[in-house]
Amino acid sequence: MWEAECDGACLIDHDERRLLFFCHCDGDQSYRLAALATLARTWPGWRVEWAYDGLQQIQVAVGHAAEVTPSSPRAPQAGEVWCDVLVTMIHQGWTRAYLVDSAESVICNGARFLDDYRSAWPTITTCPEKVVAGVHLDLDDQTAGVWTSSTLRGALLDAEQRWPGWHWTNWRDRSAEQAHRVAGAFTVPEPDLAEGLRALAAEFDQHQDVDSATKSASLLLGLTDILSAGARLSGLQVHVHTDNTFTHRPMDLTGDEEALVHAAIASVMTSSR
Repeated sequence: MWEAECDGACLIDHDERRLLFFCHCDGDQSYRLAALATLARTWPGWRVEWAYDGLQQIQVAVGHAAEVTPSSPRAPQAGEVWCDVLVTMIHQGWTRAYLVDSAESVICNGARFLDDYRSAWPTITTCPEKVVAGVHLDLDDQTAGVWTSSTLRGALLDAEQRWPGWHWTNWRDRSAEQAHRVAGAFTVPEPDLAEGLRALAAEFDQHQDVDSATKSASLLLGLTDILSAGARLSGLQVHVHTDNTFTHRPMDLTGDEEALVHAAIASVMTSSR
């Protein structure tokens, strides 16, 4: 799957009891923090880990390292309303801040564009409440760090070549690291677990009130599972052809039709005992 089209992926490793995943959280650090905290409770005894390099990291985990390539350089956009990545720079003791559209673009374009950035990007004096990632660049000692609540898609894989003489640190999702380095000069927003849990709970409740098409698809998938299990108990080989588009295909059943599905499920369950 082309990574740009992938909103999320999950690797469930039963041998290592490891859940490695990433997903789209609307750039909300608080929501993401709440989701991770909840998964840690619903997967007891498992390592719940975020794939900070996205689909590439999951490919590596299943043995396809040869397919992994670093992101190609793209000039980052700055100062637009959709920009939600905080970039802070220290130069000769002065701290400046900017909002850009992509942390990986800043990294992949390399150090040679730093002067262009500082002259072209509009500076900001206050940060919006929600940002999805941050890049900190200390031009005085040539150190840099990056954090994200999304993914970096392998942007740090060849940072040494793009930033000769620089030392990069992956802060994963620790926005406090950037806040620490600009302490007193700029405020970096921190995620609020309580706020995230409220948002997660509200979305969960909303998700339970599924539309009729989704409910019908779920019933049919359940019936398929039961029929398959019953056939296997009888010694038959079963091949089921479904994909992720199946659950989005409208199948508006009437009340009588839905009752028939339930009756069929009950019948198969009874006969398989």
